[in-house]
Amino acid sequence: MKTRVHAIAGGLALLTIITFWVSTVVAEIFASYETIALVKGLILKGMFVLIPAMMIVGGSGMSLGAKRQDATTLRKKRRMPIIALTGLLVLLPAAFYLEAKASAGAFGTWFYLVQLVELIAGGSNISLMALNIRDGLTMTGKIGNKPVSAASLKVQPNGPLLLSGNADVTDSHSRPLECKKITALCRCGASKNKPYCDGTHNAISFNDAVSDSRTADRVAVYEGKDIAVHYNKLVCSHAAVCAAMLPTVFDSSRNPWINPDNGDVEAIKRVVKACPSGALRYAESNGKPQHLMSGTCGIKIEENGPYRVTAVALIDGAWADGACREKYALCRCGASKNKPYCDGSHVDIGWDAGDLQHI
Repeated sequence: MKTRVHAIAGGLALLTIITFWVSTVVAEIFASYETIALVKGLILKGMFVLIPAMMIVGGSGMSLGAKRQDATTLRKKRRMPIIALTGLLVLLPAAFYLEAKASAGAFGTWFYLVQLVELIAGGSNISLMALNIRDGLTMTGKIGNKPVSAASLKVQPNGPLLLSGNADVTDSHSRPLECKKITALCRCGASKNKPYCDGTHNAISFNDAVSDSRTADRVAVYEGKDIAVHYNKLVCSHAAVCAAMLPTVFDSSRNPWINPDNGDVEAIKRVVKACPSGALRYAESNGKPQHLMSGTCGIKIEENGPYRVTAVALIDGAWADGACREKYALCRCGASKNKPYCDGSHVDIGWDAGDLQHI
């Protein structure tokens, strides 16, 4: 909801200021003094639309980006104060001044100097607002290849996960953990300083080679009348979120275990969105299967379980068919047959992480 309000307010503000700018230029070139005065009056009234819209954009934008430190978000944050100050300190006073002068028929040197400043400031805000809208569309995946990630994870062969960039890393109690520019996270399960790597993978000769018992990389499609559910067991962490949320549709004791016709379409979409491993996708009316995501860029460390990752790009060549590149669960007990993905083996072996590092 907040994202939608931010987008609507941003579009309205940009459209309003473009209208101001174009009407001013057209009136000066083609219209009479009476028409110019009319335009100035309408612009002043339009400020009661522009200023609140800009306040909503700024407030919602700062709230949405409060925990993000990626380059794109930081650029948007730097532009916001400039846009706001230009509107309040230049455009609003200029609108009052120009309307008063135009109403009095005083089209002198000062009128045109102030109008020139107004046009320059308005053009600047149009450019900055357009850049923010472009970056916002990129971050949400509306344009470009995929949403912008604030960080990335690299799978080090027979070694740790290397976290680069800025991401919120929290333990099972949502407490933040300290990270460096590059942070090595244990995935052999034996570090004495979990979740951080302490080099134990070398001492125990940790091997992440493909297991003979690795789950087949295959997408199963469960067709319903109104929606189809796509599932790849290879990346499933078996957290059973789907069964807990919608047992009428997702029931492992049944064959087939997924029956889309036993649930509401929107309810199924909510399950796909909540799936921590990205193993589930949905498709409507023979459309393209898609993932749904929620949450900010970060890694949640499950107690005695995997790394639950959201909006962090995974750098690894072993991609599963249909896997989500920005929502997945990675093994940290070292026992998964489907490395780097979690397959639920931590439960089977009764793994106790014994994490020591908390803040």
